[in-house]
Amino acid sequence: MRFSGELHPGFRPLLSCVRTLLILIVGSLIAVFIGRYASGNPELLMQGSILAAVLIPGFILAANDSNRLIPYVITIWLIGPELRRLNDWVLGDYSSLTLLSLTPLITTLLLLIPVGIKRVRIENSVAKVLNAYLIPFLYAAVLGVLLNKTAGIYSTGNYFIPLLIFVYMIVKRPDDQVKQSWLKTMVTMAVLLSVYAWIQYLILPPWDLMWMEGAKMVSLGKPEPLGFRPFSTLNSTGTLSVFLVAAILAGISSPQVRKPFGMIGVIIIISALGITLVRASWVVLLICLLAYVLLSSKKNRLKSLGGICILFAGTYFVLPLLPGGASMMDRVGTFGSLGEDHSANARLSIVFNTIPELFTRPLGGGFGSIGKSTDLNGGEGAFNTLNSVDNGYLGVFAVFGLVGGLLFFRALFMHWKLIYKGAVHNTYRVLGLVFLINLMVAYVFGGELVSMSALIFWFFTGMGVQQSEEQLGRSLMN
Repeated sequence: MRFSGELHPGFRPLLSCVRTLLILIVGSLIAVFIGRYASGNPELLMQGSILAAVLIPGFILAANDSNRLIPYVITIWLIGPELRRLNDWVLGDYSSLTLLSLTPLITTLLLLIPVGIKRVRIENSVAKVLNAYLIPFLYAAVLGVLLNKTAGIYSTGNYFIPLLIFVYMIVKRPDDQVKQSWLKTMVTMAVLLSVYAWIQYLILPPWDLMWMEGAKMVSLGKPEPLGFRPFSTLNSTGTLSVFLVAAILAGISSPQVRKPFGMIGVIIIISALGITLVRASWVVLLICLLAYVLLSSKKNRLKSLGGICILFAGTYFVLPLLPGGASMMDRVGTFGSLGEDHSANARLSIVFNTIPELFTRPLGGGFGSIGKSTDLNGGEGAFNTLNSVDNGYLGVFAVFGLVGGLLFFRALFMHWKLIYKGAVHNTYRVLGLVFLINLMVAYVFGGELVSMSALIFWFFTGMGVQQSEEQLGRSLMN
């Protein structure tokens, strides 16, 4: 008797229930193990309990291949730092590094479950782009682990794990309706985070105050209401501004995406972006909005431009009336006197000091050689002038080396061509291109393609890729 290998449709719900049950059993066994191990350590026990509470819903969504898994992963990235602060506050002790710091990364690993359910099939042109990124990434990972030890391992995870969201999207090939629901969730979350940013700015909750004092976040200002730059549920104003800019760009793409708050929601997001006082985010936003208009079809170009003008006109009149409005307007006014600005001059100094250093280390320092991850090595990195990563272009060459940096930018160029020459009918093609431009502009001011910024980049550029049914080829991954 021959079997076709196809499962009868009537058994599929049963298979789904069995898979969910097995994952719950495995999860319960892991929870029991963690409980026994951490029973003598109340702090670790609470962290393990919170981590289990976060992962179990994610396991269920992943096991059932739910379209809600992506919004869940993004949500955990957004609230993860706040969960950690609440945990420290409840325990009454600030911890610089906890198990909860890994919650977003571990949750993102759940994307491997639906991707691994069936054989991965990726169009050849998409596989070439993915391979182009993997070459410099693997080089920097090996070098980083060898040279930077713990910092290299942690930084490698922050580079590779967010990439899973891109792999997930090109493998699962979600339709426009699913993509729209994801963007709607993202914009809704941005409104909620913006509202909390204002609450935080006006009253400064005790758990956030404890974190500011424990982490010595002097760059944020005085830890008192109206005296600092809010960071909402995230861990810095820079990370918050990256997410808010992404949400604004998503919000202008469709009225459906802006529901249920509409344009009022987008204005709330812009107001929260204003009180972060991150000037670079305004430059990135304006250039990306201009790019969005220019790349849009002729039919939508005038409509997009009109909506953007109305949006910013409303924001211009509202911002000065808000608490802290004077500080926002003063910050904008500094664009006219950058030659006297300390921050701008410091960034320029970094460029002149780091370029000679790059040529003394042409092979690069690998992952963990620059940025926040160097804290795991006592703040020591291969490129001391780039520990704050105030120039992303220099950061790329510092991490990947001179040749590896060129290979990374080659991958970005291939990525651009893939989306630009893709199906014109792809609704999210323009957004994908805009976020490639977003990265190139953001690199002028700093940053790495890690953590939240990487998650957003891979998410939107993944939406911009439209694989054709006719030209699907097998990838080398299984």
